[in-house]
Formats: sequence, structure tokens, C-alpha cells
Amino acid sequence: MTNVLNVINSISDIAFIIIFIFVFFVSLEKCFLREGQSKVILFFIALLTNPMTIFPVATITAVLIDGIFNEVSYDADMMSLGVFVIGSFLFISMTILFAYLVGRWIKAHNISLVMFIYLMFAVVSALSGESVSGKNIDHMIPPDIQEILQNIVYIAAVLLLYRFVVRDLSKLTDRKRQISSRIFLIPPAVFLPVYYVFDFLTYKYDDGFSNFVVRIYSLIVLALFIWAFSVIIRNINATNAAIEAQYEAEHDKLTGLYNKGKYMMMKENHFGNPGSVALFNFDVNNLKYINDNFGHEYGDELIIKAANSIHAVTSDKVFGFRMGGDEYAMVAVDVTEKETEEIRTRWQQALEELNSQGEVICVMACGLKYSEGEFDADELFHQADDLMYHDKKARKDKGETSHLRSATKTEA
Repeated sequence: MTNVLNVINSISDIAFIIIFIFVFFVSLEKCFLREGQSKVILFFIALLTNPMTIFPVATITAVLIDGIFNEVSYDADMMSLGVFVIGSFLFISMTILFAYLVGRWIKAHNISLVMFIYLMFAVVSALSGESVSGKNIDHMIPPDIQEILQNIVYIAAVLLLYRFVVRDLSKLTDRKRQISSRIFLIPPAVFLPVYYVFDFLTYKYDDGFSNFVVRIYSLIVLALFIWAFSVIIRNINATNAAIEAQYEAEHDKLTGLYNKGKYMMMKENHFGNPGSVALFNFDVNNLKYINDNFGHEYGDELIIKAANSIHAVTSDKVFGFRMGGDEYAMVAVDVTEKETEEIRTRWQQALEELNSQGEVICVMACGLKYSEGEFDADELFHQADDLMYHDKKARKDKGETSHLRSATKTEA
């Protein structure tokens, strides 16, 4: 029976280590690995820098340092306070250091989140590092069974950590990962030193029952961590979903400019009742011809280049819109007439700069109407539209039209 328990115990030890490292690797991959980066390299990085590997390295280093300064040899039954202090310091600091380096390698948007993953796995690693065996426990539960049960508990902890924290964390987009490091880093970083203090006291006095209580308490804290972080991340994801839904409802998917619906909503609100307003109407020349003769890939490039010229001048007072197809608008509020002309000049310069790149040359007709005081938004739009069509005709007469560098200009 003892031999069977020893074999099962060894299998559970190996299973825990394999599952720990694999789940740690998958966590880094799901949350942070960018397209084009090597999964193989990340696996070996996870293998070498995971807390389960750092833990024995930190412990052995602490023993060597303590032995050098105290001129004593290592005694497995009598580890000193210095070993616990140095070991815990090295374990925590090495975990954070490796998390930072790995975060830099994978170009994580928020390295604090990489450190959080490392620290949470470090908590599980630290808790699983010692058996609960002791003189007050061994007579109730044989040591081998204790080890097997402990491995089962910590395998479950790793899987729960992935299921309720890491998986939800992986859903956060890069744009939404500006999370305060205090929310995530402080709890596990503070817990580890406190745990080591209790671990040393129970180890020093060989009190198996106290050790058992400390580990049960620590598991409860770990469960609370998992629950709390799960709630926080799910709330962040829910908020992000609402933000994304609002963004998609107000923005054109291809260009990132506001859409016509957003324009109509802002018009209904009189653009915030500004003291002055400038309305720009734009039309991209020759889009249909490029779509029909060269394909929608070049047509989309033309649309995006036009939009980027407007993006270049938008601000908290200047709003850009794609009204549909090849039509765009821009609204500037609380600006002077001189500032309005400066906006048009900067837009023209931006378009020229964009046209120096890529295959597609974008030509846009522009109509601008400026008003101070009370204004009729629809009338202003129609006036700007008329000016835009005059500009479009003038450009056509001069042979100015959107085209491909390698193709002959043709107006359609």
C-alpha cells in the first residue's frame, strides 16, 4: 500500500508541475503574445521563468548566501530565519524582474498585467512549496495522502485561476488595458511576504496543526483573490463592451471617422450651440472608376487616405465624419475665420503628404462655409455642398482627379 501511495504521490507531483507550467504558458500566450511572435520561444521562456522554476532557484541561492554570511552548512531540518527572509525577497523580486523582462519581449501594452500573472502563479507556487506534515497531523492523515491531496488542491487552484481570471483578462483589448497596477499588483505582492512570516513560524516550531491552519487560511485568501479579480476583470470587460458598442454605433468601421448617424445627432444638438461654426464638405473624385477598373482594394485605399487627411486635423473642436461612399464632412466649432482657413491649409498639406506615399493618389473637392452667431445647420450644409460641387467641377476641368501612379488619369 505504501509503495502504491508513493507512486501516486510521485505522479501527482509531476502532474502538478506539468499543469502549472503549461497553464502558465497558455496564460501568457492568450493574454499577451502578438501575431508573428514565436510560440516556441515563449514556451521556453515560460519554462525557464515561471514561478515554479524561480522558487527552488531563490531557495538554493538564499541557502548559499545565508551559509556564506553565517559560516554554516545547509541543514534541511534547521533552515534559519535568514534563509526565509532572503529566499522570500529573492523569489518575489526575481518574479517581478522576469515578468518585466518577458513583458518587454512580448511588447505587452501594460507590463503590470504581465507582473500580475506572474505574481498570482507565484502565490500558488509558494503555497504548494511545503507539505502540511507535522507531528500533530501525521497521525490523522498519512504524509503521502497529504501530498496527493495537496497536489490535487493546487492543480484545482491553477485551473480556477486560469478559468476565472486569465481567460477573462485575455479578452481585454490592448486599447482597454490601462488598468491601475495597484488594483492587481499590491494584493499578491503584499500577501507573499506575510505568508512567508507565518510559514517560517510554523516551520520553526514544527507545529503541523498551525501549518495546516496557515495553509487553509492561505487557500481561502487565494480563492478570494481569484473571486475578486474575476469580478474586477468581468466588470472591466462589461464596461469595455459598452464602450465598444457605442464606438461602433458612432464610427465608420473602415475609416474610424464619425458616421452620418453621429453627424445627425450632433446637428440635432446644434453642435453644442457654439459661438461659431465652420462646415467642410468633401467629395473624393473618381472613386467609382478606381473600384470598377482596379478593384475595391485600391478603392478602400483611396477612402482611407481621404479619411486620414481629415484625421490629421481633427481635435476637441474639429470633428470628422464619413457621410457615406465618397462623401465626407468636417465640423469645426468655436473657431475664428482665420483659424478655419488654417484648418483647411493643414488638411491640404496632410493630403499632399499622404499622396507622396502608396500607389493611390487622392484628389478631394472641398466646400467650406463659416458662420458666427445663430445658424441653420441644414442651410450651412447645403451652401458648403454647393461650394464643394463648384470645386469638383473646377478640378475636373483642370484634369485633377484621383488615380493610380501607374495608370492614366480618367474621370468617371
